[in-house]
Order: sequence, then structure tokens, then C-alpha cells
Amino acid sequence: MKETGLSTGIAYQHAIEDVLAPIRHAGFRTIEVATATAHFDLRRPEAASTLARRLAVLDLRVHSLHAPFGHGVDLTSSDPTFRERSLERLTRAADALQTLGGELYVIHPGGEDHDWVWDRATRMARSLEGLAVMWERCRERGLVLVVETPLPHLLGGHLPDLEWLLERLPAEGTGVCIDTSHTSLGGSLFDAIARFGSRLVHVQASDNRGVTDDHLPPGEGIIDWGRVTSALDAVGYRGVFMLEVTGDGDVPANVERASSTIRRFWPEGIGEPGR
Repeated sequence: MKETGLSTGIAYQHAIEDVLAPIRHAGFRTIEVATATAHFDLRRPEAASTLARRLAVLDLRVHSLHAPFGHGVDLTSSDPTFRERSLERLTRAADALQTLGGELYVIHPGGEDHDWVWDRATRMARSLEGLAVMWERCRERGLVLVVETPLPHLLGGHLPDLEWLLERLPAEGTGVCIDTSHTSLGGSLFDAIARFGSRLVHVQASDNRGVTDDHLPPGEGIIDWGRVTSALDAVGYRGVFMLEVTGDGDVPANVERASSTIRRFWPEGIGEPGR
């Protein structure tokens, strides 16, 4: 396994500053920035530059940023004003990633609306339109638009739907992120790796118990991680293996738990503890 990183979303209920030192102390050098409002408030113009200075002190590198998702963001909404506001929020996130020196802009093709299937063709068209706008804005900022595999009940969670979107986006400057938990719950994890291997630029790794998106560290759920590693090797994946796990309570303890997981499965994937 190649380089391993950790999403700051492991402490998404806390300010992002609260998790940076524990991440570095546990030995991680590479991070993905989560954008929950309580965690990293993109509405503050100075937030990204302040964060960049703190990361430099800790010698942490931003590899990717998970674009806002959920409440307040949906590229496929029937309300054009809501769609425009979604694009504005997503663009602020792209600006932040540029300031932080990262490259991979990870985005969901739709929102959390479960009813999108009743208006499938229109919603898919709106998703494509919104993704195309964000592709242009990412290109202007030197970023790669990375479309994530959603949960199976959401738009894009059915692999042929995601493939339909990707075929209509420019190949240059666009990649795929496979979320291991999402695709596992849809029964499509290994199909997704094989199907999108040529465009695979990012992996968000977490485990689950087979029912919900638990965001567990690898090895605490049902996913066969040896088979995952082999499948990624088979398609020549050379990107970062980004842990996207969560935890309640003690932030340093949760980070150490994630670090222990990596050292158990892939001891070469993480560096020595830092300061």
C-alpha cells in the first residue's frame, strides 16, 4: 500500500484546528480537509489562509478536500436559486483548496434527496450541468474534479448512472473517488474498482457492518481489505489511501485508533509520529 492519509472529518463536530496536532502526532503527514460548517467555516474569508499557516507549522500536507455535501448543497435541486447558491458554496470550497495547496476536489454528483429517482432524467441532467460548471472552476484553479461514488440510494450510487455522468465530462481534469463503504453497501465495491480503475485518482477508506455507513476504521467491519488491496493493485492505483473515519468523544484517542489500524494492516503506509 502506498501513502496513507487521514480526513479531518474524523473530528467533524470539532473545529478543524482541534484535530491537526493529534493527526501529526500520530504520524500522518497527508490530510483531506472536511468542510462541515462547524468544522471548517468556508464563509469566513480568512479561514483557508489561517489554516494554511497552521498546517505549515505542523508540516501537514493537504492532498484533497471534500466539497460541502448535505444540507444546503444540491446540484440537482428543482429550485434554480438553490442550485446557484450550491454552486457558490462549492466554489468557495475550491478557492479554499487552492489556498491550501491541495489538488483533488472531491464532490458528490447529487444531494441527500432520496426522491431524485422520480425525476431521474431531469436530475441526472442537472447533475451533469452542475459538475461541468465545477469542472471549469476547478480547471481555473489548477484542481482536479474528483467525482465520488455515493451511497447506493443517492444519485450516482448506481454505477451505470455514475458512468453516464463521467462519460459526458471531460476526461482531462476529471477523476473518480471510490468510497469503500458506500460501494460496499451497494454490493459494488470491486466492480467499481474494476470499472473505474483507469480514472481512479482517490480512495476514501472506511469500513461498515453491512447496514449503514458507519465510517469505521478498516478491520472493524465486514470489508475484505486484503481483497481491496489486491483489486487496487490490479488497476495500478498509485494514489493516497485516505482514511475517512469518524469518532465521538476524545479526538486524540480516535486519531490514534485510526493510526493503529493502518500500522496493523499496512505498516509501511504511515510515517513516524511527529510533533
